[in-house]
Amino acid sequence: MIGLLVRVAVESDLPEVATLLGGGRPAPQLPAPGAGSELLLVAAATSVDPGAARLLGCLRLRESIGLGRPRYSYHVGCAVHAAADLGLFHRQRTLLLGNDHTGASELADLACAVDGLPLALQSGSLRLLVHSALLLVASRRGQYAAQIVAELPGRRDSAGQSPFWDGLGRHFYSGDPAQAAERFGADWRSHVASLLPRQLVYASFLTTAAQSAIAQVSDAARLQRDVLEEAGLIYDHHVGIDDGGPVLEAAIDALGPVQAARRLRVQGAASGHGVAARLPYLVLRDAASTAPRAARLLGSAVDGALRLDDAQMAMLGLASGDTVWAYALRG
Repeated sequence: MIGLLVRVAVESDLPEVATLLGGGRPAPQLPAPGAGSELLLVAAATSVDPGAARLLGCLRLRESIGLGRPRYSYHVGCAVHAAADLGLFHRQRTLLLGNDHTGASELADLACAVDGLPLALQSGSLRLLVHSALLLVASRRGQYAAQIVAELPGRRDSAGQSPFWDGLGRHFYSGDPAQAAERFGADWRSHVASLLPRQLVYASFLTTAAQSAIAQVSDAARLQRDVLEEAGLIYDHHVGIDDGGPVLEAAIDALGPVQAARRLRVQGAASGHGVAARLPYLVLRDAASTAPRAARLLGSAVDGALRLDDAQMAMLGLASGDTVWAYALRG
């Protein structure tokens, strides 16, 4: 079985990260040196099999978004027109541009390899990335917001065009949102949103295709949505301004991985010691490290100590007496 390690990306990872993210997105960049507010994490295979020596997934974790320029999205609501005397009752779905998520923490650029990779390994890579990021948030809780969001890509046609954008955004901004993202980086939404309508938009005014695309995730990102929802993030009536993809969100302190996280001391054990008594743990190397690492390891926690064998400790660069953040996984 291929072992997976979550670590901070380095410059040499970027070509593979670009491949994971696919076309139509800006070239990935590493966070600026010393910028602790953002980390680009990758899931790397640790198998000795040369064919498995590749990146299997990536995720960008941001402490807060929109503090320089507000983060925009559409709130999907409902307007009701009723007149009892006339027997009238009519509901209409609405879109209202806003910046409700400004200041939230974010999980972004979540992607995994697809070609030649079994579905179970794809989901395992994504799950390990998401849970490792949330464990890192728990270990540095004071640095992150009360809320965390993840904006998923919306539905596109066979030519890569967004019916949602064609039905709404292109009437106000003649450019390509992808080119805006290339030019302005993470703040592109603020620049594009300055040209979009601030008034309430009735969805019924849009094309049928645009209406059908609201809050729908692209086929390629369904697995990402499943993994994020499993971790506790949910759709709460916000969508992206370019393709109408759903924005998932959650209160950080309500998420299972954050609630379950514990700080433990590592204790070495002989390889194979007490295998029957060991459980799978997600283990994060010392949160104070400038290069955090996480992996799914078998261990046993007793009296505040996590027993790991030498091979597992070497995987994360640990020694007896070091502290880690960890929690027991199910199954």
